[in-house]
Amino acid sequence: MKLIALLALASALQTTQAEPDRTPRQLIDRLGVEVRQVLEKPDAGRTPEDVERAVADRIAALVAGTPGHVSLTEADDRGRTPLMQAAGDGYALVVEALLTDLSVKQAINASDAAGETAWMKASFAPALTLVACQPGTLTRERYALLHPYLHRMNHLLKTKGVAIGATIRLLEAAGAEAAVESGKRAWLARCPNTSSELRQALAEGPLMRTLVNYAIARQAEFNKAASADVNSIPAKPPKAMKFIHEGTARRRVTNQKGSARADAVHCAMPVPRIPSVNWSGEMTINLIAATRAGVVEAADFEGSVSTGEAFAAHAFRAAILQALRDYRCEGEHVFAQTFMFKAE
Repeated sequence: MKLIALLALASALQTTQAEPDRTPRQLIDRLGVEVRQVLEKPDAGRTPEDVERAVADRIAALVAGTPGHVSLTEADDRGRTPLMQAAGDGYALVVEALLTDLSVKQAINASDAAGETAWMKASFAPALTLVACQPGTLTRERYALLHPYLHRMNHLLKTKGVAIGATIRLLEAAGAEAAVESGKRAWLARCPNTSSELRQALAEGPLMRTLVNYAIARQAEFNKAASADVNSIPAKPPKAMKFIHEGTARRRVTNQKGSARADAVHCAMPVPRIPSVNWSGEMTINLIAATRAGVVEAADFEGSVSTGEAFAAHAFRAAILQALRDYRCEGEHVFAQTFMFKAE
């Protein structure tokens, strides 16, 4: 049996204009990929802090040379500013550099389209709390996506979350409002899959500490169970569970080595390894995926297949999830991608 996988990607004409210097937003988007590369292939001469410091220095130079530059506070299509981006990813050095600009300080309590401020995003500590937001990740089917995420999580835990705590302190010292109750509501809105246990704990406890402690505890429990008996952990998330909000703007994805539209998500993308299945025909699988800090954090498959194709679809989806584990994507985005499989 001959299997061929075709990856359908969005394409665009290459611009003939010289690429300008990266904006703060672009630098922060790229930073997640660079940190991931250093963590996965340690280099004695380069640490994640070195990579972050280089970005912070470039932003500080922009502030010194052109204070109040529009790119320092410009919001994207979801209302997120560079400060919100850096705060959400726990880049304390970048947050500190941005806050040297008066215009950034003046907009420190601005909120994005979801009602989240930089302080809230920092308090959510996404680099440590993914499994609290998306408990369906702790399944045999979805655990592949968690593997690259754990590299940064483990790195941050080695420093006892110093960067995340420092980010919050920097924001508060610069005038950010510690909107705890609003932050809790915003977290629950962004994480509808949150367990009832965490909802109760969050109602009674502090924001960041509750989220972080819960996520770390659930991750440890999962790892222990998987080590003892992998079959004791859930095979897959509940069938009705969606990882990505309905109505979230979806971009197309493009390989970062090629040309791209300005609104495309830049990813380095390996092609799925095609499993051997006793099936012939053509199958199209539509994917919606969410990225943050260099990795694909969550994914939903759209559409349904016939009963006769269910086994093949399961195998192909598993192959896609394995490929997504190795995607390296810039920034926090939601993208759509289509995979077409043909078996002869």
